[in-house]
Amino acid sequence: MSETSNIKSKAFSGVIWKMAERMGSQFVSIIVGIILARLLTPEDYSVVAVVSIFFVFCNVFITGGLNTALIQKKDADELDFSTVLFVSLPISVIIYLIMFFAAPVIANLYNKEILVPVIRVMSLTLIITAYQGVVSAKISNDLAFKKTFIPAFVSIAISAVIGIIMAYKGFGVWALVAQQMSSAIISSIILTYVSKIKFKIAFSFERLKKLFDYGWKMFISSVIAVIYDEIKPLIVGVKFSTVDLAYYNKGKSYPQMLNSSICDTISAVLFPVISKFQDSREDVLSITRKFMQVSSYIVTPVLVGFFVVSDNFIELLLTGKWLPSSAYIKIFCVSFIFNIVQTANLQAIRAIGRSDIILKLEIIKKTLFFIIIALFVFFSDSPYMLAVSGIVCTLVATAINAYPNRKLIGYKYRQQLADILPNITIGIAMGVIVYCIGLLSITLLFRTVLQVVTGILSYVFLSFITKNGSFKYLLSFIKGRIGGTNND
Repeated sequence: MSETSNIKSKAFSGVIWKMAERMGSQFVSIIVGIILARLLTPEDYSVVAVVSIFFVFCNVFITGGLNTALIQKKDADELDFSTVLFVSLPISVIIYLIMFFAAPVIANLYNKEILVPVIRVMSLTLIITAYQGVVSAKISNDLAFKKTFIPAFVSIAISAVIGIIMAYKGFGVWALVAQQMSSAIISSIILTYVSKIKFKIAFSFERLKKLFDYGWKMFISSVIAVIYDEIKPLIVGVKFSTVDLAYYNKGKSYPQMLNSSICDTISAVLFPVISKFQDSREDVLSITRKFMQVSSYIVTPVLVGFFVVSDNFIELLLTGKWLPSSAYIKIFCVSFIFNIVQTANLQAIRAIGRSDIILKLEIIKKTLFFIIIALFVFFSDSPYMLAVSGIVCTLVATAINAYPNRKLIGYKYRQQLADILPNITIGIAMGVIVYCIGLLSITLLFRTVLQVVTGILSYVFLSFITKNGSFKYLLSFIKGRIGGTNND
C-alpha cells in the first residue's frame, strides 16, 4: 500500500474510532447529565458554570498554540514534545496560583462565597490538562485515534459514578467538582499508558522557536475566539443572574454534545490528515470536500430532530425545573448546523500552515461579532436574545471562513453550498415530518419515541429517493469495510 493510501486509510479508520469515542463518551455524558440534573439544582450548576468561563481562558494561555503546532508539524519528535511539555507545565502552575489568589475577587463579582474553595480546588485540573494536551497532540500527530477510545470511555464512566454517588449523598456542587477532576486525572493516566509517549529531559530553544512561529498566531486566534465564546455567558451571569447562566449552559450543552460528537470528530481527524497532504492543493480540496459532505449529512438530522423534540426532552428527562432551558436548546440547534462549514474551512487553512490567515479571519470576525452582540445587548433585555445573536454571528462566520479557500485550495462558495444544501434540505423535510407526528394526541413518552423512529426512517427514505451523494458514499464505505475492501 502506498504512503498516500495508508494515510487515507488511517484517516477514515480514525474517523470511525474517533466517532465511536465521541459518541460513546457523549452518550454517557448525556445520561450522567440527566441524572445529575435531576439530583442537583440550577443553583449548583451555576457555580461550576462560572468557573468554566475562566478555565476556558486559562487553558488557551497554557497551550499557547504549541499543541496545534505539534500536530501540524509533519516530523515532530520526542524533543519537540518534551520542549512543549516543559513550557506548558510551568505556565499551568503560574496560572493555577493566579486563579488561587483571584478566587475571592471572582466570588465577590458574582456574590457567591462558595466560588472561593471551588475555584481553588478545580484549578488543579489546569496542570493536569496541560500535560494531557501534549499527550493528545502526540496521538493526533500519529493518527492513532484508536488509542483514545478506552481512556475517554473509562474516565467518563468512572467519574460519572463518583459524581452521581456524591450528588445522591447530598454533596451538591462538589459532586460536579469531583466528577470533572476525576475525569481529568483518570484519562491522563490511561492516555499516558496507551500512547507509550516518551519524554526526554531536554529542552530546545530552536525547536520552540519554530513551533512558536506557527503557534503564536494560533494562540492569538484562540484568545480572540475564546473571548467571543465566553463573553455571552459572562454577560448572562453578570447582567441577569447565575441561575440564568445555568439555564443558558444547560440549553447549550446538549446541542453542543451532539454537534461535537460529529464536528469535533471530523475536526480532530481532518487537521492532522490534511497536514500530511499540505503540499498538494488537489488532495487538500478533495479531502475537505468529502469531510464537509459526509459530516453535514450526519449532523443536520441530529440537530434538526433535537430542535423539534427538545420540549419533550426537557419535560421527560430533566423535569420542570429546567424548562427555561428549552428555548436555548432550539436556538443552539440552529446555530450549530452551520458549524461544520466553519470547521472544515478553518482546518484546511490551519493544516496547510497559513496560521496568519487564521489570525486575520479571527480579528475580522470577532470585531463584527462584538458589534452584533453589543447591539443585541443594547436593544434587548432578555438572555434569550443574547443567545439568538449567536445565530447571526454563525452565518457571518460561515461566509468569512469560506472566503480564503476560494484561492488557497479552489473551494468556491457555490461548491460549498452544493456540498451541504442537499443535506440541509432533506434534514428540514425530516423535521417537518417529525413535527407533524408531535401533534398526535398520545402519551408524551410514546409520542417522543415515535418522533425519533419516524425521523430516522424518513431521513433514510428521503436520502434514498433523492439519491443523496453522502448517503451513497456512506453505504459504499460501510459495505467496503464489512467486505474487507477499501473505498477511500
